[in-house]
Amino acid sequence: MTAYNQLEYSNVAVWFDRPTLKRLLQVLVENGLDIAWREEPKQFCVLVKTASGSYCLTLHKQGEAFKLSGLDGIVLDMRLATVLYQFIEQAKGHAVVKIVGEQQILVKNIRYGEAVRIIEIKGAEKKVIYEKACSVTIDQVIAALKRRDAEERIPVLRLELDYELATLYDALQANDKSSINKSKDRLKKLRREMLLLEA
Repeated sequence: MTAYNQLEYSNVAVWFDRPTLKRLLQVLVENGLDIAWREEPKQFCVLVKTASGSYCLTLHKQGEAFKLSGLDGIVLDMRLATVLYQFIEQAKGHAVVKIVGEQQILVKNIRYGEAVRIIEIKGAEKKVIYEKACSVTIDQVIAALKRRDAEERIPVLRLELDYELATLYDALQANDKSSINKSKDRLKKLRREMLLLEA
């Protein structure tokens, strides 16, 4: 990221498995932030104390996964703002991030950890400087909207993706072309399903 003065988050949705959640806590501490956490049957709460105020990160449990959502507003502490941004990317999460700099504001729409649209605002001027092409059809979106089990399916789908990536890695190590192609095809199908469920 380029130099900035503050980050403002909205529409945040990031899924963590337990090792990634532990890594988040570790990175917050490594960045000199004072944190406390509490795990309850349905949620995991992280309280981050900074010089500019306290922030409560609430992650809701969904099976074996934790979903961070509802993080809306300006994060004044740059250490916390940067860590959150990094983990949205690393955990393949979604968010709209407004990056306020000296001369401009960048608004990034992040899906699956990567920017799909970036808008630059300078004074009264506003322009789209990047937009990723969409490969999902309207019929697929309608089919995904009709599904009611999306929230339960997403954590399972993430585990299936992880398993298939491990299978692909083993196939690459063994130079098994048939298994490599099968894994790639399966990963394409799983990715498309994930895009539809989280659209």
